[in-house]
Amino acid sequence: MSTEHLKSIKSRMGWQVGLQAATLLAVGGVSSSVRDQTEVIRGSLESLQDETIAGFTSVTDAINSLEASLLTGIEDIKWYLGSIDDKLGKLIGLIEFPMATESTEQFRIGMELYKQEFYKKALKCFEASVDKNPLNLNAKTGLYLTRKQLKTKKNKELLLEIVKLTGGNFLFHTKATSEVKENSTNYFVNFCFGELLEHKDYKSIIQCYENEIEGYSREYLPIKLKYINALVLEGKEYSQYLEEVLTEGHLEKLMVFFRYEEKNKHVISFLEKVVSFIKLRLPELENIEETPKQPVIQKKAQFFKKTLEKDVKILMQLGFFETSLSDKVKALKTFYDAAKSAPESLITAENLKKSNEENLKIIETIENPKFFKESNSFCHDAQAEIIKDTNKHIQAYKKKITSGLKKEVTQLNKTIKEFSTGYPKLEKDSQESCQIVRTFVSNIDQLKEVITLEKIFAKKT
Repeated sequence: MSTEHLKSIKSRMGWQVGLQAATLLAVGGVSSSVRDQTEVIRGSLESLQDETIAGFTSVTDAINSLEASLLTGIEDIKWYLGSIDDKLGKLIGLIEFPMATESTEQFRIGMELYKQEFYKKALKCFEASVDKNPLNLNAKTGLYLTRKQLKTKKNKELLLEIVKLTGGNFLFHTKATSEVKENSTNYFVNFCFGELLEHKDYKSIIQCYENEIEGYSREYLPIKLKYINALVLEGKEYSQYLEEVLTEGHLEKLMVFFRYEEKNKHVISFLEKVVSFIKLRLPELENIEETPKQPVIQKKAQFFKKTLEKDVKILMQLGFFETSLSDKVKALKTFYDAAKSAPESLITAENLKKSNEENLKIIETIENPKFFKESNSFCHDAQAEIIKDTNKHIQAYKKKITSGLKKEVTQLNKTIKEFSTGYPKLEKDSQESCQIVRTFVSNIDQLKEVITLEKIFAKKT
């Protein structure tokens, strides 16, 4: 494929992202209550454009990105490129029909005519291809897209036909593995759902998802997200699926690759509900009394809690990280629990230090015992050995205890100091929980009012 194709892909994907961003801007203009949410989503779209679209250096990069992309309206490019490039065709599950069939011959001629924008002639070839093999879904897709170019009315019914045919053995004359069948089915269903979204035929998407398509297609993320999209825009119940998306860490994909409608009242409700869902599922931090010697972890935890309560952007960004909701909740609860118990742990460390310092003073007062004077000359040497050995053991004991107490005092001083600057490794903490807490503490700056969420909620957390 040529650089011309690469430019076409960049242009199309850039146009899709730009349109999405413009719609979000309009939605935010209509309702100030969701303006912050739309800003966060637009920020993710800009990152997508910089990292994926503008970053293409080859058609291979573009092909790989197209396969991973969930953008509505990109499936037709994948079909077009996959039909003329074996690599992409295999990648997305499109199956080439045997060269000897008349249907395939007409399809290939139609593709050449479509490529040269002779849409009326291409239409006849695709019609002939479908007539020769009514199960040639590639040809049906070409027929649909050509009619779309020619702005032919009542083209939508063909999409529903393609979806229904994926439920049968449309690869009957090929030796297709179950994986190939699944990939092909998912591709065609996803293509049709994307086009139905453009037609605003949300009822058909809901009907097909719930009654027509295979179970593995219902679990295929791009298809599931389009179904949720249709539920939202149709005003149907979607809480269960929003819960799943949050649990699985796919919220950003849902929000970024969502087909928004500026004047659809359900969009505003959806954006508000997303924030409420995140907020309701996060652990609570009890009110903490501020004190002069308050550990720094408590100050940071209080700032983090207040930020989540008032800053919708931070809340949305937290939901966007691909770590599952349970991982986020677990990490946050670990942080909050450490913050709650920090004063008691600090007091315990200070009291233990004080006790050890007192014990050191007591150890210093221990003297060697005084022995009676032995008058019997025969026992004198034996007594001297006993006195020497006893004093030796007493001094060794004092040295050992003194050394241990001093080490403990040094460690306790370090622990007490760390409470004022960060978070110490406590005996009750596992290495994992300590690392989680320290990650929070080091990436929250309550003085500068900055929280670096991307470091806190990286996948490793």
